[in-house]
Amino acid sequence: MGDELEARIAERALAYVVDPPRGDDPVIELASPAELRKVFDASVPLEFDSVATAHHDDAIVEAVDSVIRYSVHTSHPRFVNQNFAGPDPVSVAGDFLGAALNTTGATFEAAPVFTLMESAVLAKLGRIAGYVAADSDPLPTVPPGLFCPGGSTATLYALQLARQRLRPDVNTTGATGEKLTVFVSDSGHYAASKSAALLGLGTDAVIKVESDDAGAMIPDALGDALTASKAAGQVPLAIIATSGTTVTSAFDDLHALADHAEAHGVWLHVDGCYGGSALFSPTERHRLDGVERSDSFVWNLHKMMGMTQQCTALLVKEPSRLAECFALRADYLFQPDKLHAEYDSGDRTFQCARRVDVLKLWLAWKHHGDTGFAARIDHAVAMAQRGAARVASSDGEFAHVTGTFTNVVFGWIPPELRPTNLTPLSIPTLSAETHATLHAIPPRIKRRMQQEGSAMMGFQPIAGLNTFRLLVMSPTVGPDDIDSLFDQISEYGMSISAITS
Repeated sequence: MGDELEARIAERALAYVVDPPRGDDPVIELASPAELRKVFDASVPLEFDSVATAHHDDAIVEAVDSVIRYSVHTSHPRFVNQNFAGPDPVSVAGDFLGAALNTTGATFEAAPVFTLMESAVLAKLGRIAGYVAADSDPLPTVPPGLFCPGGSTATLYALQLARQRLRPDVNTTGATGEKLTVFVSDSGHYAASKSAALLGLGTDAVIKVESDDAGAMIPDALGDALTASKAAGQVPLAIIATSGTTVTSAFDDLHALADHAEAHGVWLHVDGCYGGSALFSPTERHRLDGVERSDSFVWNLHKMMGMTQQCTALLVKEPSRLAECFALRADYLFQPDKLHAEYDSGDRTFQCARRVDVLKLWLAWKHHGDTGFAARIDHAVAMAQRGAARVASSDGEFAHVTGTFTNVVFGWIPPELRPTNLTPLSIPTLSAETHATLHAIPPRIKRRMQQEGSAMMGFQPIAGLNTFRLLVMSPTVGPDDIDSLFDQISEYGMSISAITS
């Protein structure tokens, strides 16, 4: 590459992608806000003056080096902190190429190749989910869905689709004032409430349905909630099923929920942002049995599949509803008499200009194939199972709380409290002193992980008690990394225990 600024930045980005931090490299070099400001003041300040001046290329490159140095290294195999991890390298290259071509995915005119790529990818996802027949057109003019800027936006779109089906004139006449209700498990994502607020339904319209100890919605409780809603003069609008809850990775019984949806004439939306990718694995896809009976299904490929953020597909059982719901036929853009206008996708979504999210997925899928995608899922499950086995064989040092799929939720128990049983049912029975001791441990251990840069693992409350969440997303996580994570927790926990005892 040359000496131009863009080439120097690109060189650093490429070097990072092909050789990311690993092993004894820090997961993060933690710096405070004040320290970060001081670091950048030495090259290019973070803030802007009232008149922004141009900086020398060398200073900007120095700032880029600081960006890399002080960022969280999500590609590191000991980053198990979020429902995503380091990106697939092919995806990064695809995202770079898409950005370089810098077009909008709204029309065939502006994005002929990407329009067809979207059709092909959405059709393939639709076949995997059972939305369309296996022998359906692999490159349809109107694909079974669209790409969205994230799972929350997809849920918003799905609820608007549900409302438009229920009240076809809502786009022109507006809301009637009737009390529409949305049902989601009490372990479901808060996108349901955000969407209800934006749609004017109000957050009170979201009815939280009881979930079981694992975090899955209880079908009978849903039936009772639907009946009660109708009895109160409300109109059930949609059920949001969850395939892979954020905290415990619970999967709702989709067949049971579909039975209720059909009995009450309610839209069934499946939030598969996290767990939808189980469909890639022949051994794990059973977790989403019944998804083919839903009306819409959101799938975040930037989570388990390592696509760069964002890469979200919203599948719709009846794709003709997209235009019915969103089309306004702006005549300066969606002219029916222009060349290949039938392929334009922009009038089937709320967005107008839309970044090209499909290229990275298309390239990565063509590179890895179905077999490679399945292997990625199976590896993550295997590593989570190794973590669960470590908990089970720890003689009471670690206590399993819940979790499934690629997720293990557990606690570390100080020697003086072993054995302590930690389950969603047993946690409320802990003494106040024991609860306080165990509750304080995960944040203190995580703080030390961050300060030393040794790992990043999340914690969250289960039944009001902070517990660790081992969340395997990346194919770079190996058995040694799982063992190292547990060894660190043990070491840090014993150190904390020694100080407080």
